[in-house]
Amino acid sequence: MELRTTGGRLKPGGAFKLVAMGYFLGAGVIVLPLFALVTMISLASGVPPTLNGEPVEGSGGIVVAILPLMMVPLILAIQAVMLGGLAVLGLWLYGKRKPIRIVEG
Repeated sequence: MELRTTGGRLKPGGAFKLVAMGYFLGAGVIVLPLFALVTMISLASGVPPTLNGEPVEGSGGIVVAILPLMMVPLILAIQAVMLGGLAVLGLWLYGKRKPIRIVEG
């Protein structure tokens, strides 16, 4: 991943990619095992899963039980876009008041 600058200032796209990808991977490390554990507990409980208040039996019940696990990538992607967008918006607004300089340490 590259952080691009123009005239010593960070471009918004580079900051967005950094924050969004960091959130996606960091939260994924925590959320994916948690959703997998909840899915395994729901499958092992012996109680049929419900969909709209109705119990779902058979192979459809397995699909309903693992549905939250299948939604993890979509949930994380939406949250990463929202968090990355808000962080870049905040940095852009801050940069309008005081310049954010990129310096080599």
